[in-house]
Amino acid sequence: MGLADSGMTPIKRLALIASLSAVLSVTVVPSAARADGIQLSTTVVRQGEAVEVTVSTAEVGRDAVVRFAGKVWPLFSIGSGRLRTYVGTDPFTTAGARRITVESPNGAVLFARTLTVRKVSFPTRRLRFDPDKIALLDPKLLAIERQKVGAALRSLSLDQYWEYPFIVPVKGRRTSPYGVISVYQGKPRGWHRGTDFAAPVGTPVYATNHGIVRLAESLPVSGNAVFIDHGLGIVTSYLHMSALHVRTGQQVRKGTLIGAVGSTGLATGPHLHWALRTNGSLVDPLPWAEDPPGR
Repeated sequence: MGLADSGMTPIKRLALIASLSAVLSVTVVPSAARADGIQLSTTVVRQGEAVEVTVSTAEVGRDAVVRFAGKVWPLFSIGSGRLRTYVGTDPFTTAGARRITVESPNGAVLFARTLTVRKVSFPTRRLRFDPDKIALLDPKLLAIERQKVGAALRSLSLDQYWEYPFIVPVKGRRTSPYGVISVYQGKPRGWHRGTDFAAPVGTPVYATNHGIVRLAESLPVSGNAVFIDHGLGIVTSYLHMSALHVRTGQQVRKGTLIGAVGSTGLATGPHLHWALRTNGSLVDPLPWAEDPPGR
């Protein structure tokens, strides 16, 4: 329920994306782009789900990128002459059949396929906060949090540390699912792009997969928070904790104790907010703990 995992957080993309954005602003589309050069783990996703995209370096080179829904996605080397990325969707992604392309650095479309996004009717939740909690939405505090999270996630690992499946980070009752429309003090605040688990204060919180801690500190809205870089653009975050048991820069394994459930930051009671990013896009984390994305 924190700012770091809301639609208001402008997390900067990897340096690779930034360097290519200007070049790819105008796309050159050949009359008949081939489809056989893109491997998709699925061709249909629901809003909030991700798709695994794999291509061959022999056909696209090492500097190609993926374009989908107005965004540019980096491709990472996974060995054996292959490149891979994870393209995420969210409630902002327009439903329908969308074109997904692999493009060269000069904007030429090398391969193209169709990915269908299905619309989800997300529920609504209404929350009321005490005055001291709602005061955390002060623009100055929001800016501080955005700056800290953006700086921490500016440079992420190109290597893959994680493995299937991820694990759910805490034993608790799922309360607010991904995508629920949040209404604070009677005013809509956007979609909840994470999953909340209610549990007693002090309940252990574990890393959902292997990775490197990029941020472990108290934030104005997210409270005591941990962000873990799992490689290939995948980042998980754990918010509102009562205690932190890891430090920035620490390597963790799946199941490492990283903190304890709390109600720090913008929270109505003890719970853990768990979120997952694919190259900056916040997607539903639960499918990653059940099956590989899109499979």
